[in-house]
Amino acid sequence: MPVPPDFDCVVVGAGLVGAAAAVALSRQGCHVTVVEKRSPWRREDPSTDMRALVLNVASQRILARIGLWERLAGHVTQIKSIHVSDQSSFGAVRLEASTARLTALGWACPADMLRREITECMHEHVGQGLQWSTSFESCVSHDDGVSVSTANDGQVRRINARLLIGADGSDSSVRDALGIGVDVIDFAQTAIVANVEVDAPRAGTAYERFTRQGPCAMIPLGGSRYVSVQCLEPHAARDALALDDDAYRSMLQQRFGQRLGDIVQLGVRRAHELRRCRAERVEGARALIIGNAANTVHPNAAQGLNLGLRDVSALIKAIAAEPDPGAPTVTQNYAAARASDHGRTVNFTDLLAQTFRSRLCTVTAGRWAAMALTEAVPLLKRRMIIEGTGLAALAREG
Repeated sequence: MPVPPDFDCVVVGAGLVGAAAAVALSRQGCHVTVVEKRSPWRREDPSTDMRALVLNVASQRILARIGLWERLAGHVTQIKSIHVSDQSSFGAVRLEASTARLTALGWACPADMLRREITECMHEHVGQGLQWSTSFESCVSHDDGVSVSTANDGQVRRINARLLIGADGSDSSVRDALGIGVDVIDFAQTAIVANVEVDAPRAGTAYERFTRQGPCAMIPLGGSRYVSVQCLEPHAARDALALDDDAYRSMLQQRFGQRLGDIVQLGVRRAHELRRCRAERVEGARALIIGNAANTVHPNAAQGLNLGLRDVSALIKAIAAEPDPGAPTVTQNYAAARASDHGRTVNFTDLLAQTFRSRLCTVTAGRWAAMALTEAVPLLKRRMIIEGTGLAALAREG
């Protein structure tokens, strides 16, 4: 006799993508439980995440469809233009929302605020199905469902569901349990993130400056506040983290330049090692992996979270087409729908990471020529914007 399912879907991981998936599934009528190994989130807990996350146009539309955008709208800063430059040349590419007849290219949101709003929304929709301090242990699939073993404070529990969704990050336990291999590239870079204030802000403009060590970005948070992200080789990152605030501010100023005037204030620095992880496949028997569990990409074009939110959108479409959310047609259709977007995004971010660090004269000359051509030809700019905002990927999936 088949065991009746406790839930339609088990989501492992309550990060941004996992939480968004849980909200979307619940709003679609699925009975959802979320398994998260971290301790319960509390609003009053101090944040250690200094990042500003850029939500592109496609992500804004996805979040609006699942009822999350209205919670975020008061916390985001509109980005109308992006200034892309190469430290080794005088050329630059200026991307403007108006080029593609858009009101914005994206919105910057403090990572801690984004996490707070999505987590609180998940609490409201999932309720008692949210299991904190609980680790995923194993899974066994059968014709009618999947049996998931979890552990909490030494107590093992078995959950029966129709579909298992792994949203548990780059080191995904769900991916390992499904026997899915992963291709890993160590970029040999560390991203140092810090909040800064400048004395000549430019409203609505974000900056990305490519250097041989890696990109250096300034993301606006409104007024004179920006989040600085600079990617450095490991030894240089260690030296930079050891600097006092004045010395680090001077080093950042020299690397970024004077486009925003002087950097007058520096916040706490946080470091993140960078690597690319790409799963060999995203589906198993009554199981899927999404977000960073499927693809962890270089942050050079702010594509990671946006790619994960498009995973959520495709997941909802695949499940809506079948009464059984874990049916083979669901997992197969999802995998087929996401293949092109995953491949394009991974290849694009890898190419940027490799091309802009290359010291080969031929690569450097080609890079300068490509930037000059893009700046000179509006059609190329428009195409770059449509791709970068995620709108092309949504259109391809229908």
